[in-house]
Amino acid sequence: MTKWLSFLFCALLLTGCLDPVDLALRQETEKLVVEGLLTNELNPFLRLSLTTQFGNANTVEPLKGAYVEVRQAGGESVIFRSVPGELGLYKPDNRAFAGKPGGAYSLYLKLPDGREYRSDAQLLPVPVPIESLNATFGEGKQFGFQTYLDFRDPTKTPNFYRWTAFGYHQRRSKGIKVSYGPGVCCDRCWVREENSAINLFADALVDGSMVKGRPVFFSPFFTLGKHLIEVQQYSLSQQAYQYWSRYRDQQQRTGSIFDPLPAPLLGNVVNISDPNDIALGFFEVSGVTRKRIEPLANTQLVAAYNLENTDFVPEGDCMASFPFSIYTTINPPGW
Repeated sequence: MTKWLSFLFCALLLTGCLDPVDLALRQETEKLVVEGLLTNELNPFLRLSLTTQFGNANTVEPLKGAYVEVRQAGGESVIFRSVPGELGLYKPDNRAFAGKPGGAYSLYLKLPDGREYRSDAQLLPVPVPIESLNATFGEGKQFGFQTYLDFRDPTKTPNFYRWTAFGYHQRRSKGIKVSYGPGVCCDRCWVREENSAINLFADALVDGSMVKGRPVFFSPFFTLGKHLIEVQQYSLSQQAYQYWSRYRDQQQRTGSIFDPLPAPLLGNVVNISDPNDIALGFFEVSGVTRKRIEPLANTQLVAAYNLENTDFVPEGDCMASFPFSIYTTINPPGW
């Protein structure tokens, strides 16, 4: 009995010495997120959002009510206003506004809470033209047209490039039986294909050379008919190239224990009052050129036969089977 009382006394003594510990849980403050593009073409845009606090299911919220201004060194300032129905999206009042190659442009923002941000002035690089596009049909892991481009790199100057592309390919369905005969309607439609890969290139080893056979887009093949492909070639600043390189590196991580921890993709838009407050994302000033090609799939009979006699051809209306598609009786927008 005495031994049990001694044990109880020691236990009470020890527990009485333990103070409650308040764990300092991580709380992230909201950060500004900027996605903007100004080129030598019309229709520049800026998209603004705020990250929410740690633990919220929604990671970003569109930011409305900001004052947005793009300033040209020694020239005009253009106000961007929010687009009705597009939360967080801002476009210029002046619909004719486009950047001029060789001009220097900066971004100024004032948020609804009074915080002010700006970017340093960036030169808009002279666009480098695409010399040619070529599409080669392949029957590897997937049937389709691989698109390549050729361009001549300007000499005696560092150049940095980024490519984006999109295209339309045709799909078939079994259609809808018409009431006036044995045929069907609504059995062919255009389906849009986007290229989401970050495709970058620096000319350090090929300055002034002809660059040939750069792969830029793959258009999948499901049925005979024309493909519509457009490639955009952006001439970047070195700062923009470095930003997109970091973005690509984060996308390509495999998730193994040997991967470095992901770091926030801080960009070039900084709080005027607090240099340590750097917005996520990037305001890009680039020169751009475009080129189109329309390869015709009319000889790939074996591939077409194999694909059109499988589950690749669904029942019913083609547009109902493939969301956001367009009937082939009309051309896609802009074609």
